[in-house]
Amino acid sequence: MGQTINYYKISNMLPMAGAFFSRTLVIFLLATCCGMATSSTLSPDTLPAEINSTAASVPATYECPSMDIRNQCENFAHLENCTVITGYLIIVLLPANNSCDYSKYRFPKLREITHFLIMYEVKNLTSIRDMFPNLTVIRGLKLLLNYALGISAMDSLQTLEFPNLVAIQRGHVYIGDNPKLCYLNRINFDRLTLAPGDNYIYPVKDANCPATIDQCSGCNSGYCWSNKVCQKFENDNVIKMQERIQHCDEQCLGGCSNRGCAVCRSWTDHGECVEECPPDKYISADYLRCYTREECVEKKLAIYKNTCVTSCPAGYNVNNVTHECDSCGGVNSCTKVCNPIKEGGAILIQTLADIEHLKGCQICNGSVVISLTNRFIESEFVQHLSDIEEIVGHLKVFKSPYLTSLKFFRNLRKIHGKPLELHHYSLILYDNQNLRELWPVREGLELANGGISIQANDRLCNRVIRNFKNTVKHDHSLDSIQTSDQEVLCAPAKLNLFVEVLSYRSIKLSWAKDETFEQVEILYRPTDPNKPFVEHSELDTNVCERVYWERELKFPQDLEQNNTHYFYKIQTLTPHTKYACLVKSFGEDDNQEARSEIKFFTTQMDIPPPPQIQITKKSFNSLTLQLSYANREDQLIDFYMLEVYEIPENPMVLDQRDYCEDPMKPFPDYHNEDFDDCCSRRLEEAEDDMFQRQLEKEFSCSLDNKKYCEINPLEDNYTNNANAILTKRLEHSETNYTIRSLERYQLYAIQVQACNRADCGSFRIINERTNYSLAADKIYDLTACKMSHNNEYRVHFKEPEKPNGYITLYALHFRYFNSSSNGPYQGHVHCLTRREHQRNNFLYQGYLNSTFNQAAVRVESLGHHTFTDWVEITICSGVQVYTKTKLAGRGSHSWNIFLIFFILGAGGTVLWVCYKRKYWRKLPQLRRYLPVHTNLQSLRRDASNDEDRQILVDGFETVRFHNSPDEDKKYLVH
Repeated sequence: MGQTINYYKISNMLPMAGAFFSRTLVIFLLATCCGMATSSTLSPDTLPAEINSTAASVPATYECPSMDIRNQCENFAHLENCTVITGYLIIVLLPANNSCDYSKYRFPKLREITHFLIMYEVKNLTSIRDMFPNLTVIRGLKLLLNYALGISAMDSLQTLEFPNLVAIQRGHVYIGDNPKLCYLNRINFDRLTLAPGDNYIYPVKDANCPATIDQCSGCNSGYCWSNKVCQKFENDNVIKMQERIQHCDEQCLGGCSNRGCAVCRSWTDHGECVEECPPDKYISADYLRCYTREECVEKKLAIYKNTCVTSCPAGYNVNNVTHECDSCGGVNSCTKVCNPIKEGGAILIQTLADIEHLKGCQICNGSVVISLTNRFIESEFVQHLSDIEEIVGHLKVFKSPYLTSLKFFRNLRKIHGKPLELHHYSLILYDNQNLRELWPVREGLELANGGISIQANDRLCNRVIRNFKNTVKHDHSLDSIQTSDQEVLCAPAKLNLFVEVLSYRSIKLSWAKDETFEQVEILYRPTDPNKPFVEHSELDTNVCERVYWERELKFPQDLEQNNTHYFYKIQTLTPHTKYACLVKSFGEDDNQEARSEIKFFTTQMDIPPPPQIQITKKSFNSLTLQLSYANREDQLIDFYMLEVYEIPENPMVLDQRDYCEDPMKPFPDYHNEDFDDCCSRRLEEAEDDMFQRQLEKEFSCSLDNKKYCEINPLEDNYTNNANAILTKRLEHSETNYTIRSLERYQLYAIQVQACNRADCGSFRIINERTNYSLAADKIYDLTACKMSHNNEYRVHFKEPEKPNGYITLYALHFRYFNSSSNGPYQGHVHCLTRREHQRNNFLYQGYLNSTFNQAAVRVESLGHHTFTDWVEITICSGVQVYTKTKLAGRGSHSWNIFLIFFILGAGGTVLWVCYKRKYWRKLPQLRRYLPVHTNLQSLRRDASNDEDRQILVDGFETVRFHNSPDEDKKYLVH
C-alpha cells in the first residue's frame, strides 16, 4: 500500500527532532521578523528578497512572494488572489481570541507553493480544508531543515485536509505534537513526498477521534485526509467528465480542465506548462518559472548567463546597473566566506536546508561537519558544495549511511586544521557505511596541520585510501587508517569457487590455484531462506554486523591441494541450513586481489527433533492434538508417527484406599493462591521445564547420537500396563489430528516422532485424559424398601455400565419427603466404597433410627459425580424377595454351583456312614453290586506266611491279611 511509518523510530527520534524543528523555526522567525541573518541559517543570499518585507511588497499579479502571517489574522488578506507563492508560506503564532474567524479566510485560487508551508501555534483552528481547497503542489525548492510541510503545536486542529494536494516534490513532512489531530494513520505520506527520505509523524495518543477513524469511505485509493476528503496522488487520472476532458497533457500535475492544467509538473512559462524554457526566456530554478529579462529585474533577481538567480555564483558580483553577474577577475574581495552560527563553532550539515545555505561558499570560516542520516539526492551536494576551496578548521564526515561519494569536494585545495579533531586530525572519515569514492585530488591539496583518520568505512577499498593518502600533502606520521580486518577489495579479479555439500555438517570448497595469491580469506554465514540476501547491506558492512560472518584466514600451504586446485573443508555447520559463502585472495601488491561471487548452499538434513504436542480440544471420547515447531524445524519433516497407549487404572491400588474416610481432593485453585505460593509454583515449573529441555538436549536423537533414536519409552515402560490402541502415520501437512473412539475420563499416553529421509527422531510424549460425560455414571435399576416390622432398609443397584473412570464410592441418601411441608427435610447419608458394595452383592442392608420414604444414590467416580433421581421406599415383601434379588444380583450360576456341591457332599457322607456300619450286609440283594471279590487261592498260598499281605481287589480297596498261630485269621478293610 506504500505507507511506511516507523512508529518505533519516530518515538525515539521525534523528541529530539521536535526540539530541533522548534528551535530552528524560532531562529527563522526571528530572522524574518527582525532582519537577523547568518550564513549558516537563512540569509538574503539563499532566500528570496521579498522575505524582508512581506507585508509591503505584495504584487498585484497572481504570483505572490513569500508570505509570513503571524500575530494578527488580518494578515490573511495578503493571500487574496494569489495562485502561486514563489517562496514559502508560514502561518504562526496566531492568538486564541475571538477576533479570528477562520471560516471567512478561504483561498481557493492558491494552487502552488514553490518553497515550503509551515503552520505553528495557530490557536482555535480546527480544520484547514476550506482554507486551501485547491492547493495542488508544494515544490520544496527550499526547505526548513528537511521539510517542505510542517504542522506542529496546533492545539485545536482535528483534521489535516488538503483536498487537491497531490505532491511534495522535494523535502518531507513533519507532523509534530497536535493533540487532537486524527486520521494520520490513513494518510499515505510516502506517496505524497516524491523524493527519497523519511517523514516524521508524531503519533497521536489521546485524541478524541470518531469511531470510524480506520475507514476511508468511498476512497478508491484506500487513503484519506478524513472521512469526508479522499487523498489524491500524483499519477491519478484526474479528469472532469462534465467538461468532456478525458486526457490531460503529460506536463500537467493534479488534473486539468478547459482552462488548462491545475499546476505544471515542472516549468511554467506565463501560464503554459512546458518541458523546458524557450531560448528567449531566462530560467528561474528557484521558482521553476520562465521569465523575461524585465521580469527578472522586477523580481530583484540577478541575471547569470541564461538564468535568473537570487545570488551570483562564486567569483561573480551583481552589477547594479545591468543587474547581471560580472566576473570578479580573481579579486580576493569577491571571494564568498561562510561563517558558523556561533563564533569559533562548526558549520554543521545535517539537513538539506544546511546544504542550501552553503551554496556559492568558497571559504568556510570554521570546521565543516557532515552527518546526514536521511536519504537524499547526491547531485544536490555537487550543486551546493562544489565551490568550497578552503576550510579554516577541520573536515569531518561521519555516520552518513547514504553518502556514497565525496566528489563534491573536487575544488577543495587546503584544510588549515584550526582546530584539529582530537588534537591530531584535520580530515576525518568515520563510519560511513556506503562510502566508496573520495574526490579526485588536485595537485597542491594540503593539510596545513594534522593527519588523516579513515576508520570503519567498510566499502571504501584499500587502493583508493592509499592513493588518496599518498597524494595529499600532510604529516603521514599522524595518520590513522582502518585496519586490515576492515579492508575491502577494490576491483578484484574473479575467483571461480565451487561448493560441494558433503553431509549435514560439512562442505568442501575448491578453486583454481592460478587464482590464488599469498593469503586466502574464507567467509560464510547462515542466511534466511525466505528473504533475499542483499550483498550491499550484509557483506563488508560495519563491524557490529560482521559478527554474523565466520572468517577464516589461511595460507596456501595450509590447504589441501592437487595439481590444479586448492580445497578446504568446513565441518562445523548446522544441519539443513542455508549458507552464503565466498572466498577472497590477496597479496602485498594492490593488483593481487581476487574474490569469488557469493555462493549459496544448504546442508543436508539431520534427524528431525520431536514436535511440540498441544491438546487443542478434547471431549469424553476424543482428543485433538496439534503438532508444531518453534524454529521452522517443520521444514525437515516428511511425516510423523503417532502412537496412542491406554493406561488403565490399577484396581488393587485404588481399592486399598477408603474413599469414604479419605475422599478425593479437588484440583488446586491457582486463582486464589497468594503471591508466595504462586512464585514458588512458577519457580518449580520453570525448573522442571529447564530440566526437561536439558535432558532433551543431552539425549536428543541425531545423526551424531543415533543410539538415542532406538528408545521407545512407552514400549519399554508400559508394555505390561497399557495397550497401543492406535498407530498411525501422519503426513507432513497433518499437524492437526483427532483421536476418536476413546473411553470416558481415561488416561492416555500419546507419543509422536518426526521422520524424514535421514531417519525418525526421538519421541515426544504427553499424558492426557479425556473429559467426563454427563451421561455416564448413571444408575437405572435403583430399588429401595423397608422391612415392615423394623427400621431395616434395603437398597439394591448395579454398578454403572459406562462410568467416568473408576468408581470410588456410593453415597446413599435417605429422606422423608412431605409435599405439603415447605420446611427442611429429615435426611440421612451413608457412604459405601465400590469394593464394599461389590462384596455385599450390590445390596445394602442397614438399620436407621428414623423413618424415610425416599432414597437416592450419588455415584462418585474419578472424573465426575452423578446424583440419581429419588425413588420411593416400599415395604419389603419378605426375605424371599431379597433372596431372589441376591441371586439375581450375584448371578444364578454361583448359587447353582454351591447347591450342587452341597448335595454331593451330603450324599457322600450318608454312603460312607452306611458302609462303615455294615448296613450293606443286611441287604444281601445289594452285595452283588459291591466291588469286593476274594481270590481264595491267593489267600491259601499266603496262609503259611507269617507276614502280612496286601491284596488290591479290583483296584477299589486294599485288604490286609494277618497270619498268626495265636490268633484267629481275620482281615482288615481300609
